[in-house]
Amino acid sequence: MGRRGGGCYTAPMFQVTDAALEALYKGRVDAGHAEGEVMRLISQGDGGFGFKLDSPGFTDLVFRHNDQEVLLVSSSLNRTMGHLQMDVVSNNGKRSFVLERKNP
Repeated sequence: MGRRGGGCYTAPMFQVTDAALEALYKGRVDAGHAEGEVMRLISQGDGGFGFKLDSPGFTDLVFRHNDQEVLLVSSSLNRTMGHLQMDVVSNNGKRSFVLERKNP
């Protein structure tokens, strides 16, 4: 975080690892999502996160894999979660998405 020339504030940007993008893409293909339906990252009341199908909005961050939209993050969620990155971990053959602090 910091300021750049002209007094503009530059907020950190939410990031997604290549492994997570690939897993989201595979999930999209396996589920047969219709064109224009993309997983949206949502905040849940317990401090966790989840996903829902949605279409891109004008101010969304749109993450792609293999030229396909695979994840949407709203600008408001980016402001509160910009210091995090999404990754995927495997445990006993099951994949789970996790949010971790980005390495500086």
